[in-house]
Amino acid sequence: MRTSLFLAVATALVASVSAHEGHDHGDATPSVCLTNPADASCANYSIPAANITSAITEICTASKFLPGCSLNNACTADKGLNPTYCAPLTVLATLCTAKEDTALTQAVCAKTYSVFCGATSLIPNCKTQVAFPGLPSGKLVTGAVYSVCQEMPGMSDCKICPGPDASGYSQCDEVSAWKGLCLDMPKMTQCPSYNAMCSSTTFAPF
Repeated sequence: MRTSLFLAVATALVASVSAHEGHDHGDATPSVCLTNPADASCANYSIPAANITSAITEICTASKFLPGCSLNNACTADKGLNPTYCAPLTVLATLCTAKEDTALTQAVCAKTYSVFCGATSLIPNCKTQVAFPGLPSGKLVTGAVYSVCQEMPGMSDCKICPGPDASGYSQCDEVSAWKGLCLDMPKMTQCPSYNAMCSSTTFAPF
């Protein structure tokens, strides 16, 4: 009787320890892939949505005029838009890979996207959900809009955006102004990048 009781207690203790160890391992996996995405275990890992959306929110709360934020707004407003362009990681990639905008995005991107989607990352979504093709940085869009509106201030879409402030950006929906100007006069010298983007994508808001 005592032997049976001892074996039962021992078995229960082993099961409890095993379950506890398994639980710890499960909790550890996300932190491994978000800090060392080159780890072999990350080949089947999906980045938690909260990590991505919180980074987007932080950037766009401070710099809502950036093209990546316009993309995020369009995708949020219409859930039926092409998921290829509206995946949250695509939005974050668009914000974090725009080199001319790093002064505004680096603080957030350096602790999120640049870590878990770095060059050696094995996380699959980093390779499939890339930046919106052809969408320029906010700095370049601001420059294009400002240049057009200096030449032709009477164009209706020039009313959307004032000139850039001391930061070098216009505090407005830059993409909307850029789109309107280039649709009105697609042969303007400031519009090749817009025309190229539209020829390679089918995304209604842009």
